[in-house]
Amino acid sequence: MSDEKPEASGSGSGTAPTSKPAKQPKAAKAPTDGAGAKAGEKSAKDIKKEKRAAAVAARGGGEDPRAAAAAAGAGPSGSNANSNSNANPSLGQSTSSQPGGAGTGGGNNAARRPAPLLSDVSYILPPTPSHSLFFSHLPILTPPATATAIQSGKIHPLVIRLGCLMASGALRGSNARTTGMLLAFKEVIRDYESPENAVLWKDLPGHLSPMIAWLEGCRPKGAGGGNAIRWLKGEINKLGEEEEDRTEDAQKQHLILSIAYYIRDRIEYAGQQIAFEAQRKIRAGDVIMVYARSSVVERCLIYAWTKMREADPEATFEVIVVDSAPLHEGRNLLEALSAQGIPTTYTLLTSLSPLLSRTSLVLLGASALYANGSLHARAGTALVAMLAKEYRVPVVVAVETYKFTGGVRLDGLGMNEVDVNWMDEDRGTEGIVKAGDGKEGGGANLTRLALTYDLTPAEYITALCTEIGFIPPSSVPTVTGKTAAGA
Repeated sequence: MSDEKPEASGSGSGTAPTSKPAKQPKAAKAPTDGAGAKAGEKSAKDIKKEKRAAAVAARGGGEDPRAAAAAAGAGPSGSNANSNSNANPSLGQSTSSQPGGAGTGGGNNAARRPAPLLSDVSYILPPTPSHSLFFSHLPILTPPATATAIQSGKIHPLVIRLGCLMASGALRGSNARTTGMLLAFKEVIRDYESPENAVLWKDLPGHLSPMIAWLEGCRPKGAGGGNAIRWLKGEINKLGEEEEDRTEDAQKQHLILSIAYYIRDRIEYAGQQIAFEAQRKIRAGDVIMVYARSSVVERCLIYAWTKMREADPEATFEVIVVDSAPLHEGRNLLEALSAQGIPTTYTLLTSLSPLLSRTSLVLLGASALYANGSLHARAGTALVAMLAKEYRVPVVVAVETYKFTGGVRLDGLGMNEVDVNWMDEDRGTEGIVKAGDGKEGGGANLTRLALTYDLTPAEYITALCTEIGFIPPSSVPTVTGKTAAGA
């Protein structure tokens, strides 16, 4: 019966009844040779229309009719080409580079079957991000290379010792690090001797540069330290503008005295004046909340307690010390306040909310104040300030003006530090979650990460208590401009 149908289709190719049975051998893919070319041409057109409609519906576009006809006439070999074309890892491109029409037909079929393509090209998917991708731009506190610094001969021994103290955490506060840096540079200048045919004000900045870089590698200098270094370089450059011709020893003595005056005026006297301004806002019966430990805040509380007890031996106020892991700096503040006889309550950051209902004032320290009024301080400060505003408790920041900077920060990730050494044995390992293999610390599945600072927006700060008085956070650019003009 299969022999008679090709003859009938050949004699009556123009009649409609013969076109319908011609599809049956084509669907069975029997006529694969040139004997039924005339009969297969019409059925190929019909198949081409169906494939074109399917391609438009699936891909939103048309295709070449000759390529569709070639794919239809490929027969079983076309299915083999489809399986080979799926192994091609390129995406968004046809497989027309392969010879013959079978590759083109395979690309069309692959476009209608995206699942095999996704499984075959899984290598182009992005890798799973780790925590280092988010904090890789931040400096990590690691032990300094003291042997390299000593062998170089460019780093003063006092500067090496200072860098080790800063890296180990013995000098942690901004005031302590800035004071130690200036005192070390004072000894460097005292021991400095300019080379032959060199001028002090031209050669000394280059002599200090590797030491500044060494300290920056041990611990970032921060806004206060950066301002102090810029001031020192400005004082050195002023030596070249003087009309009088002073000896090198006289110039070094002038720089040494200038450093001593800077420490006295911008740090020591500034802290005393801030304590005097802050004690005027503390009254008998108040409850003062502080966070972590700040040398300026500690001085304010002790000075206010002393003055209040001198005026009225019965008067008193209470301090709530809020602390958090991993440093627990509030414990040192607790010991200092308890030694002065100040009633003190110690709590962790998780218990902050219930205590704010009876708090009169929140007094915070600062590491830097930016031009937009944002506060850069110990991590957790922003949470204290935000909750204090919800409870309508005034937030006052005690800060010296030498920590003001003209930069602008919108988040706490642009300028921060990652402390990976807070799990040392001398700091304790209590409270660490057991995870992964069950060992303390979680093994390889637990990443110990601690950011040192956070950023508090200006809207959560009521006022700044500085050596020039109480000012709003919006006045930081004005004070910075006046300070730069005065310098």
